[in-house]
Amino acid sequence: MLAICCFCFIRSTAQDNTTQNQRLDFAQMYLETGGCFFPGFTGKQLIHNQITPIDYTATLNPYITWGGFHFWGHSEFYVSFPLGQINLDGNAAEHKLQNSVATGARIYPWAIKKGKLRPYIGFNWGTLTFQQISQNTEKSTEISKDFMLNFDTGIMYSFKSLAFRLAVNYFPNNEWQYPISKTETTQFTTPPNTIQLGLLYSFDLTKNNTQANIDKWNDYPSLSKLSYDSETFGDFFIGAGPSQSFSLNNSEYNTEKLPYLQQRLSSSTYFDLALGYHFNRANLFLALAFRNPTYITEGFDTKQTINKTSLAFEVNKFLTDYSGFAPYIGLNIAYDVIEYHEEVALSNRKINFSSIEPGLTFGWDIVPGKTNEALILRTNLRWYPCSSFTIDGLSFNFNQLEYNLIQLVFYPQRLHE
Repeated sequence: MLAICCFCFIRSTAQDNTTQNQRLDFAQMYLETGGCFFPGFTGKQLIHNQITPIDYTATLNPYITWGGFHFWGHSEFYVSFPLGQINLDGNAAEHKLQNSVATGARIYPWAIKKGKLRPYIGFNWGTLTFQQISQNTEKSTEISKDFMLNFDTGIMYSFKSLAFRLAVNYFPNNEWQYPISKTETTQFTTPPNTIQLGLLYSFDLTKNNTQANIDKWNDYPSLSKLSYDSETFGDFFIGAGPSQSFSLNNSEYNTEKLPYLQQRLSSSTYFDLALGYHFNRANLFLALAFRNPTYITEGFDTKQTINKTSLAFEVNKFLTDYSGFAPYIGLNIAYDVIEYHEEVALSNRKINFSSIEPGLTFGWDIVPGKTNEALILRTNLRWYPCSSFTIDGLSFNFNQLEYNLIQLVFYPQRLHE
């Protein structure tokens, strides 16, 4: 989705210079490290059975980002991982306010250029997590605003392989209904803005290819089928990349039985492993994808853990190839084994479920060398709208959106080409 939004805007900007733009300059990867400054704010806690205002200090949240510049420096796609939280005043009440794994896109009206200052605007989706560190013996619930849309604006200065980022992030959804006990909730707001400072290192793997391949790939049409100039019927591939899953709906079971826990679950980061066959001339690929996400929510002597083991078979069709950006759509069907574990005070139970779930797939490849390249980058998004199971006669909606960003895909048979 992010790529299509940027594609519509940037193609109109870049298409007039397509003849000057080299295909192998289309994309460039980067690694970034930095921190986000969260201002202090006032929350509420239950102290001696009284709802009491409490001040929380400002924090610094370090992060690491893996991303890429695309469309000849006019856009950026990335996934950002948190590295913890630093409390800037050790005497203040402790809390956790953290932007968890976030996936986003940024648009540069003027393409990134060495030695130039470039402004950008962007948006991302991800999880904003809050937890009060309770003064009581019971652990407070960690609550997340999952799959929320946030915005940012900033400037980038690039010098050789390094770049510096200064930005302001905006979180429009900053009102919280937070459980302070099993039976009571309270409302407060967190700061809508953060300040971000980052240092990037960029690199381009395609420039290490042979000069013959570089000349050949740069000579491809800017808009053509991925199968253009394909010399083989098909190739096997393997792939791996970091992923995260989000629930899109509340569940009847949690709403009625465990209202003080997180209602929309998000998984910890896991790896999406793939094995498949790419039919080069037909512009499609078949794949088996293995995923094993874990979802945990806990608070007030209650812990809910869901382990999902899933094997999906999918068929995906490439729509086009625009200078190395090749989007695809497809269908998949997954066999899911779910282990549900619930611990409440001194009791616990485990329930196992299995099901076959149909799903939709959308994604894109970054393919400078079309079907002649052995190592490519792939992004995919899978949606399972019908997934659910039943506990104590109540529905547990497991409508999941799986997001796999920057999967490394290797075609061994293409190494000799």
